[in-house]
Amino acid sequence: MRKAIKKGTILVVATMFLTGCGQKMATLTKSEEAIVVQYSAGTLAKHNSFQQEGVTAIYPEEEQPEQEEAVESKEAEKEESKEQSQDSKEPSQESQDKEKKDEPEVSETAGQTTLTDALAMSGIEFSYKDYSTNNTYRQGEYFSLDASAGKTFLIMNFNVTNTGTQAVDCDLLTKQPIFTLKVNQEAGVKNEVTILANDLSTYVGKLEAGQTQDTILLFEVPEKTAQNISSLQVSVQINEKTHEIKLK
Repeated sequence: MRKAIKKGTILVVATMFLTGCGQKMATLTKSEEAIVVQYSAGTLAKHNSFQQEGVTAIYPEEEQPEQEEAVESKEAEKEESKEQSQDSKEPSQESQDKEKKDEPEVSETAGQTTLTDALAMSGIEFSYKDYSTNNTYRQGEYFSLDASAGKTFLIMNFNVTNTGTQAVDCDLLTKQPIFTLKVNQEAGVKNEVTILANDLSTYVGKLEAGQTQDTILLFEVPEKTAQNISSLQVSVQINEKTHEIKLK
């Protein structure tokens, strides 16, 4: 402000010297007055930091909040876009997981079938007859087998019948069937392989037309389980394929 007053004073003094002492000031036309006023006003405004209509100062710090808001707005848009992208992917992942859960478990166990179909001997029918329990299994005078301590034998009886009109050979030994018995849905036990001629798992013989041969399967089960038998379930494994057997 002081600089502006000094410059104004210098202009007035210069005018007085130019017009001469004691002489009247020169008369200015309206256009000349306008030029002087405009020049004076511009000079004052240029050096007046308080003049709002003069030179306008630009303050970078006033623009900084707007820049920060713009950056924050862009970051918010990026985050929103990222969340939308993740949301669009999540249902796809859930549907994949659901499809995996809905897929049935792969099992080598075939559906329940008859013993005849499982053993697949042409012209020969296999059928379940009944069962009995005993701590010792005897056959004639030459064979006797005792069960282990705390266990007993469950003897299952099966008929092997030639349903044709001609004699047929029955060879189960080459098939090497492995039988498993579940009593009351408990853990399964495999059949005892014996040297008996009528052991179904190793039976080899010739059957005449219409002939029926009695055979057995021997299983060793806990005595407590054998005291109250509510269900029996038999399966047979042939060539690494397992069949659940219907007992009739």
